[in-house]
Amino acid sequence: MNKTVYFHTLLSGFFATSLSLSAPVNAGDPQQFNVTIPTLTQHAEIDGEFNEPQWQQAANIQLKYETSPGENIAALVTTDAKIFATETSLFVAFTAHDNNPSQIRANLRDRDNSWGDDQVGIKLDTFNNARLAYQFFVNPYGVQNDSIENELTGQESDAWDGIWYSAGKLTEQGYQVEIELPLRLFNFDDKKDIQTWGIELVRFYPRNETHRLSTNKIDRNVSCQLCQLGTATGLAGAQQGQDIQITPSIVAARNSQRELNPNQPWQDEDDIEVGLDLRWGITPTTLLNATINPDFSQVEADSGQLDVNNNFALFYPEKRAFFR
Repeated sequence: MNKTVYFHTLLSGFFATSLSLSAPVNAGDPQQFNVTIPTLTQHAEIDGEFNEPQWQQAANIQLKYETSPGENIAALVTTDAKIFATETSLFVAFTAHDNNPSQIRANLRDRDNSWGDDQVGIKLDTFNNARLAYQFFVNPYGVQNDSIENELTGQESDAWDGIWYSAGKLTEQGYQVEIELPLRLFNFDDKKDIQTWGIELVRFYPRNETHRLSTNKIDRNVSCQLCQLGTATGLAGAQQGQDIQITPSIVAARNSQRELNPNQPWQDEDDIEVGLDLRWGITPTTLLNATINPDFSQVEADSGQLDVNNNFALFYPEKRAFFR
């Protein structure tokens, strides 16, 4: 059996010098959103209910501004949030009030495919350098969207899928969402005693048009979006996880054939292929992806697409973990 070995490393921040940014432009702006995240000892159960005493000790936040289509005007509806941390996770809770709850848009959809629904979420720039930000959004039914925003390219990639937890619940006043983000998801400098991260809490409120509500003011005259995040301090003693993922694979096939004479025995041929994918976060800025004898079959089947009078080729996103 021929085995092929591939590997590559990703150096986050490799292109950082081309941005010429050393700190967010709003750093120190007294009008910009800032929050201190308390570190508690007890976790919260992710069930969409905020009945644990930990939530009473969490930091309270309001999403006061509409940044689109209005520019930093008062938010149309009230959105309250709470946030706290433990040694291993970050917890966020949203209470999204709505004057007409019957108009809330919520659907059970595939992951990363609920855009257009009512949603709440959080953006985190864990190095606070306005280069990359993690994004986590949840609709009222708990459906997850996650991606990484790249300030250099201006693109958001949903190929990255973290393992995190969420629950949502419709209420008579609107809906509420509860989120747990394990710290092992993130790259950050764990040598610091206290973390300072870029942060923005966001709500999408789609009605006649989609309103984007935020904790932060966004200046449209500033092309850099991540420069305008607020800051979150806290997470005392937070440790980055080892971020080791080992994914074994086995593909087995059997081929049977015989001559036309039905009295002849079947000739069987077995073929077994074993492979392994490895993902290792060596340091906060260096990621190793390696694979031995990669499985080139897809993790998910391509969803059907209708091709009628199209002047472009159909596109299917890359599903193989190593090549994303």
